Amino acid sequence: MEPLRSSDPSRIAGHRLLGRLGAGGMGVVYLARSPVGPLVALKVLQAEYAEEEGFKERFRREVAVARRITSRWAVPVVDADADARAPWLATAFVPGPSLAEAVTAYGPLTGRGLRLLGGRLALALSEVHRAGLVHRDLKPGNVLLAHDGPRLIDFGIARAPEDTVLTATGLVVGTPGYLSPEQALGQGEGTVGPPSDLFSLGCVLAFAATGRPPFGSGPVDALLYRAVHDSPDLDGVPASVLEVVRRCLEKDPERRPVAEDVVRELAEDGAEEGGDAPGWLPEAVTRLIAERSTAALGLPDVDNTQVAVAEDPAGRPEGTAGESAAAAPDGVAGGTAPDGDGSAGAGEDTAKDTADDAAGRGPGRRRLLLAGGAVVLAAGGGTGLWALTRGEDRRPGATSSGRASYTLAAQGDLSGEHRETGRAQERGLRLAVEEFNARTGRPYDLRAEVVDDKGDPATAARLAKELTADASVLAVVGPSTDATAEAALPAYDAALLPVVAVSPGAITLANGGFRSFLHARLPDTLMPFYLAPYLRGPGRSRTIGIINDRAGDAYAWEISSTISRLLQKDRYPSVPKVVGLLRADFGPAVDAMVAGGADSVVYAGPHDRAALIARTLRERDFTGARVSGPALLDPRFLSAAREAAEGWVIAAPVVDASVKPEARTFATAYGRRYGQAPPRWAAEAYDVSGMLLKALSTLPKGRRTREDLLAAVRAATYRGITKAFAFQPNAASLVIDGTGVFLWRVERGRFVYAGPAPLA
Repeated sequence: MEPLRSSDPSRIAGHRLLGRLGAGGMGVVYLARSPVGPLVALKVLQAEYAEEEGFKERFRREVAVARRITSRWAVPVVDADADARAPWLATAFVPGPSLAEAVTAYGPLTGRGLRLLGGRLALALSEVHRAGLVHRDLKPGNVLLAHDGPRLIDFGIARAPEDTVLTATGLVVGTPGYLSPEQALGQGEGTVGPPSDLFSLGCVLAFAATGRPPFGSGPVDALLYRAVHDSPDLDGVPASVLEVVRRCLEKDPERRPVAEDVVRELAEDGAEEGGDAPGWLPEAVTRLIAERSTAALGLPDVDNTQVAVAEDPAGRPEGTAGESAAAAPDGVAGGTAPDGDGSAGAGEDTAKDTADDAAGRGPGRRRLLLAGGAVVLAAGGGTGLWALTRGEDRRPGATSSGRASYTLAAQGDLSGEHRETGRAQERGLRLAVEEFNARTGRPYDLRAEVVDDKGDPATAARLAKELTADASVLAVVGPSTDATAEAALPAYDAALLPVVAVSPGAITLANGGFRSFLHARLPDTLMPFYLAPYLRGPGRSRTIGIINDRAGDAYAWEISSTISRLLQKDRYPSVPKVVGLLRADFGPAVDAMVAGGADSVVYAGPHDRAALIARTLRERDFTGARVSGPALLDPRFLSAAREAAEGWVIAAPVVDASVKPEARTFATAYGRRYGQAPPRWAAEAYDVSGMLLKALSTLPKGRRTREDLLAAVRAATYRGITKAFAFQPNAASLVIDGTGVFLWRVERGRFVYAGPAPLA
């Protein structure tokens, strides 16, 4: 539970709010004490949704649906009000983790635990189906764990099969990765019935048994495609539930069992009986449930939370979390506290602090932190807070030379798994800044600031917030990886701070709708457009084998699915194969591929697993072309595959600046500065730094702002030493002009640059 924020109400319709259980785009879920005593989970929807046509009717339907389900294994509705200004719904509070949280933190369930989980969820589904409804969104996050069994929650999109409100043709409802094929196809009225929930139950049991969804993870379209066409990855599912899971995951709805069949088949060990079920969960999860139950007992009861709070006629409380908005310190209640969430450090609070505050046992650390934030603001103003949070004042201003000063920052992995990439980009930026500062008569000075996120997404998100708080930073080069970029981009976007990525390759980054993000390389999903021409030409392939390694997640999907579609469109023979996440033996897939006539192979997966298939191909004396994408351009592939790596060809959006003629001057300068040839990604970082500096030079003195710099970069074309940079209008992606992808070949145990990749 997170502490309440200063903007949160203290009471809703007599329910005393104690903390936040979660939040999303639609609203917030609070932990609350009901007027009669029990704890409830109070789901409050944003008021603006209530103004939408038909919204209140849909919300009433959700409440009515949930109230029709009385199974012990489904969480009951306690109260609701669809007519409040901010509609709300209260359900019984279960002081246990979700299945998703428990498995992620503590590992898969045991055989007996799986049987009990499946049996009791099937009992809940049987009642849902007897009521003439379909849940539609059974997933690990909608299953709460208690000492005696699971609880099914969230009937927000449960409907009768004939209900067309949410089942119009083409509309996909539910959570990708746990959707049935009929949901994934969005076929519409009458196609999504009880068998759909049984498919989702199979997905949930597979996740509980292995810690991963049976159709992997990644982009939505990949998950939908796999649900319809691919076999599930059931490696590691215990034999005690394997057959039930396999039957639930049949593509044909008519071949799946009904809920009552699952109850009977998993009835061993009392799976369908009530009462406690000691030992059904890992000890750590049982202990967590006990700790949360104990903490819940210590929360304020109904007697010591009776605080008078005025409410408006629509039922919207005027009070805030423990104090009125009018009484909050200036600059805090309005959301200007240091950590940016209106709580001046409330993210560090504990449930006990909030409980103590609400029960009147003391001011509580949260209120003290609020007061502390007000003192900082009052004592030092903006400058005092700046110095406190950043260590020095780095706002744009004049240097000792009298010139204005601005900062370009690099965020990357400088000490983790991808440190070579991060350090190369850092040095590329530093060299560009040093060369600019060496110019005589320059209109302003530049400063390079570099931060190390260690390849950790949480650290990346924190550092992004720190860089956005530094008003002198006009743009950021980085981060180094897909995961860190995904974590950092929301903070950069909120501040409209331009961020230019040169090494992350996920197409989802460019499609994420981030306003200030510029993807300065072609994404991984476009690499097959360069691999296919190579295979048809220099590779001399007549039938192309495609290995989609599930261990490569979204990256593997992007490459394998794109080249499959390209070849199908051109009616070029191909033999696609899928390798499960846990399978370390590539022999069966290679043998099946060769038996299908493949004389070349495209591998879509990570570098460490590429070594396994490389050795397998060598053992089979496979002499055809072997190609892959950027993930293989990693020294660890060479060291793991050894002689089996020889001859592999890689398409990647990165050059060897030491041999590319246009980069000769850069390579010489880099060698003088750092005493070595420029590594991969250094020239790309140098290029985008030059692109940012050129755009900045076009801006008049009064308009050198983040927003103006972003607009200038988007509007211009920059000819760099690696390629031309021009961005699509109102998009993060580069204009595709046939350049920007290069071939690399493994020769004598090293990567050798082979020049631009063909596109036709």
